[in-house]
Amino acid sequence: MRNRVSFAWSWMQRLVCGPEGTPASPLLCSRVSRDDGGLSSCRWSSMVWGWALVLLVSASVVADEYTFSCWQNGWRKNANDHSADIFGIETNRYGFTLDVADFRNVRVGRIASTQSYAQAARHKAEKFKQLPPATLLIEIDIDGTKYRASTCAAGLEEGVKRLSSVRMWESGRYVQHYDFLGLAFRDAAGKGLDCDARLDLVAWPGSITFNLIVSGELKCSTSVLSLGLTSEAGSWRESITVDGPWDGEREYDVTVTCPITPVADASVPNVSVATASGTAIPVRFDDQKSCFVASVNQLRRRWKTGNTDIRNYDEFDVTVSGGGPHAVVPLLVDMRPPANVIGVCPILCDEEGRPTGIPVQLSKNWHYTPMGSYVMTYMMLPAEKSTTYRLRFSYGFYGTLPSASHAQLCLIGYGGNGRWDQLAIGCWGETICFDVDMSLVDVAITDIRTLMTRNGRQGKKWGWTNAGWGGDWLNIRDAKQKKYLPNGVKTAYVSHGPCLTDVRHEGYYGENQEVAFAARVQTLRTDDYCRTFQKLRYTFERDVEADDIWLFKLGRTFSYRTPRLDYGHAGGLIESLKTPADLTKGQRWVDEVELSGDAPYWIAFTGAEETPAKNNMPNGYRALIVRRFEAVIGGETYAQPTIGSPVHADNPVNLDLELLPPDGIRQFTKGDQIEMDLELITLPRQADDYYGPNQSFRNHLAENPNSWKTTYREARGNKLDVHVVGGRKISSYPIVVQVSEPEVTVTIQGGVGAVPIQFQGLDDIRNCRLFQVVDGERIALDQSVHGNDFWQTDFDSVSKTYQMTFNLPLSEMRESRWVLTH
Repeated sequence: MRNRVSFAWSWMQRLVCGPEGTPASPLLCSRVSRDDGGLSSCRWSSMVWGWALVLLVSASVVADEYTFSCWQNGWRKNANDHSADIFGIETNRYGFTLDVADFRNVRVGRIASTQSYAQAARHKAEKFKQLPPATLLIEIDIDGTKYRASTCAAGLEEGVKRLSSVRMWESGRYVQHYDFLGLAFRDAAGKGLDCDARLDLVAWPGSITFNLIVSGELKCSTSVLSLGLTSEAGSWRESITVDGPWDGEREYDVTVTCPITPVADASVPNVSVATASGTAIPVRFDDQKSCFVASVNQLRRRWKTGNTDIRNYDEFDVTVSGGGPHAVVPLLVDMRPPANVIGVCPILCDEEGRPTGIPVQLSKNWHYTPMGSYVMTYMMLPAEKSTTYRLRFSYGFYGTLPSASHAQLCLIGYGGNGRWDQLAIGCWGETICFDVDMSLVDVAITDIRTLMTRNGRQGKKWGWTNAGWGGDWLNIRDAKQKKYLPNGVKTAYVSHGPCLTDVRHEGYYGENQEVAFAARVQTLRTDDYCRTFQKLRYTFERDVEADDIWLFKLGRTFSYRTPRLDYGHAGGLIESLKTPADLTKGQRWVDEVELSGDAPYWIAFTGAEETPAKNNMPNGYRALIVRRFEAVIGGETYAQPTIGSPVHADNPVNLDLELLPPDGIRQFTKGDQIEMDLELITLPRQADDYYGPNQSFRNHLAENPNSWKTTYREARGNKLDVHVVGGRKISSYPIVVQVSEPEVTVTIQGGVGAVPIQFQGLDDIRNCRLFQVVDGERIALDQSVHGNDFWQTDFDSVSKTYQMTFNLPLSEMRESRWVLTH
């Protein structure tokens, strides 16, 4: 028996339920009363309909729910770009925009979306333009004098980083959480109110919650804090009264939750959370976050934590029930600290630890001292029937292989405060980071690191590493814009991991949205070296004449030495260039070289290393593989990439790498399009620097230290020949198969490392098993350590089917055959 805490339910029944036009309950517009009485509960047994049916119903209930946030005109702007700073929220049910310089410019409206999460990202910020005007009330009444906030610090400040006063706390599939610092209050005569105030915003798919939080010393008899939203979708308002003067040592707050989507009254659900050993975790309803919150503080673990090879999981049993028909419970598991924040990946499983495919949102931070290292894990859990889930947090390893993770990393406490994506394989340091908003720097790619790398055989394991800093996606400079900066960018965290991540970015470049772009970023579970897949597409929406341009860049690395530049194609090496010592900064050493031969093409900074400095991190070098390049420009199609290598620094020489338009093209017309499938890898220089368990990779390094052959091994070895019976091949690497028969056979020629394979279109995952055929015998793939912990399940809301992803150990195999039964 476990303790269960029962609470009054605020705003969420089933978000898609609620008959159209049903008036919102008054309960939904005000604070929620709490009942902290403990109730007992027992584990609910499996439904007679079977595990797979339960999963299908549960996953489909929440799969269509999503949220996005973006800056309609961009976060970072050129000095001559004076467009308004418009913050936007889009969900599958409503849209909201706010001009941070003028709070009178607010728009709110319902959206009837029939698209999936990933599909909705493709429309960028277009739906914001259709929203009707609304009124946002933020008011403080001091002894009868009304002061209203009409702007915030971001609207009053100048400079390229003014929007850092709008802080992103959490952003993902289910929840957007921001706060707007420095609210400026004035009365009707223009007189200001001396106080410190911020507006906190929490958006779920069907509701938006505003929290006004103020502090200061005010001498008054009575004050009233009010928040309200008036729109075509409805009107909501909430006030609190403070008697007497303000105590300068405390904060005062008021909360209003606005259910944009009409909902009916809901039953009170029961929510309980406990560790796998049965220790109850306190759960409460948090008005300001509009959800139940399970607070996991200073969890006691019997295994090692921190920067080490964590092979255990944090696991919690989450039981929900009693919400009524179509009910969904919004839940946040707030864990401080996690066993390791760098590589954490939450997975929602059934009671036996089998992944359900129900999405979980992952947001985290290790920069903000007042909160310490933390993980915010948001879920929407079907609660029509009593169900127990197991929430599993993997860290270093998932099964026998280091796990993959991709999450929004909060920068509060560090700087910038915009969207920052952090990827990791294992939990010993980042793999790569992306500054999508360019809130901290003016390029898209930042930290790049190696996997399982040390300083020689006696070097320390399980620590942070380096492979060279920086890179970028499309960059254009013309006569009017110093740099085409991103705007209207929406990000869809389709999968956080742990076998194969999947995150999509869709937006524009240029203040006039001259170029539309789409980026898909993935990394994988593996035990040899880092691979980051980046699929990029640029579509010119206007004619462009570029003074300077690159399509992709690696570089702006600090304190690095580049002794060689090697490049080649599917057939091998084209040229190996030793870097002259007398090159000077800014010189274009390799300029517009078109790579010959067949794809994949590859370019490597072979042997690059961090220059001598005290306490150097273990480090390696970067290489780029171009698996596909297609540019359609002016009616001509180009299939071979062009590279350039400018000198970033001298003494010692440090090179950058650029992918350039073909034939020196600088003029583009509307409709031109460029697509690239890129794979960025980071490598150790020699076998003694690698401490991972992959013996095939170790043997190769021992035979080929500091060699271009290591990059070529990946480029050629993972140019896979894939043949499918019982389904259809969608992609060769990573391998994606659309299932059409009860049994699917996949024959693979080639393979290096733990190659991801994803099976799509599965109606039933109850009895799915993957076998390798060896000498005519089927041998079940089993990489589990703690049970059911070597595959990934995702649910596709469009087809209402499942996807299962595995990582195949293909090194040393010239040909292998695999059979999926289901």
